[in-house]
Amino acid sequence: MQDNPKSALHADRRRRELDSLGDRGDVDVLVIGGGVTGVGTALDAASRGLRTVLVDKHDLAFGTSRWSSKLAHGGLRYLASGNVGIARESAVERGILMTRTAPHLVRALPQLVPLLPSVSMFEKSLVRVGFLAGDALRVTARTPSPVLPRSRRVDAERAAQLAPAV
Repeated sequence: MQDNPKSALHADRRRRELDSLGDRGDVDVLVIGGGVTGVGTALDAASRGLRTVLVDKHDLAFGTSRWSSKLAHGGLRYLASGNVGIARESAVERGILMTRTAPHLVRALPQLVPLLPSVSMFEKSLVRVGFLAGDALRVTARTPSPVLPRSRRVDAERAAQLAPAV
């Protein structure tokens, strides 16, 4: 399948579009940075009918966000390293994305962590504490549970239904 030359991203198109902008002053939103946040911001603005321009020093997803999963996470990894403030801020931002800014783009994804017999009781407890901490972050961020359900245990039969490869 060949790319549509009008929609494909390449140097010629970039140069052509920059030239067409010129000194026009009719831009509603200028987004600087084509990482996941910038692209999401530009998409949101354009989908609302705003004339939107996104510029980046290099190319879309050039920086570190290109390697990430693009999850709007709640900061649990920050909490694990002791950065409680950043963890809470991340959870608050995720809640805002899910409830106000971009509920059409951000949704809760289920996560299944199999705790097999080979996993020690200490490791199982650590996993549970991590999920409880995530639940606490959700509550303190005031993200409603219908939007982001709390963690829960499932038995082996339900786990097999959710992830047959397990």
